[in-house]
Amino acid sequence: MTLIRRLTHNYIEIQKSPPPLCYAEPKDPSKDMIHWIEGAEETPYTGGKFHLSIDFPSDFPFKPPRIKFLTPIYHPNISTKGIICLDILHSQWSAALTVRTLLISLSSLLNDPNPDHGLNNDALQLYRTDKEKYKETAKQWTIMHAMNNK
Repeated sequence: MTLIRRLTHNYIEIQKSPPPLCYAEPKDPSKDMIHWIEGAEETPYTGGKFHLSIDFPSDFPFKPPRIKFLTPIYHPNISTKGIICLDILHSQWSAALTVRTLLISLSSLLNDPNPDHGLNNDALQLYRTDKEKYKETAKQWTIMHAMNNK
């Protein structure tokens, strides 16, 4: 019951003060939530809608949710299976973080990849060696997988 109250509180917070450049809405707050974030302007992800699965453990907010991209995305810090390399989802998690702050962090990660820690080696190598080609490839993936999807 505490988990549902916490998730309801997070959802109300998002409705009152939406995070910039993204939107989230619970599908089933008691077990699984489907979220999507819209790509920020002037990035390869502009115009894309990326669906995420967010599973909340029963001891949330003391343990981080398990977040995974369902929509394929070309990004150095996101594996081809949708797994996200983001410190606040692992070692830097804090019970003070909310769904809103998680979405802001994910949006920030999309805009500013971390070249020191990657899960998609092809995207990471291209990002390190040829940022324009990386942006071009990421934009192609966005068009193929995240635009006009349902």
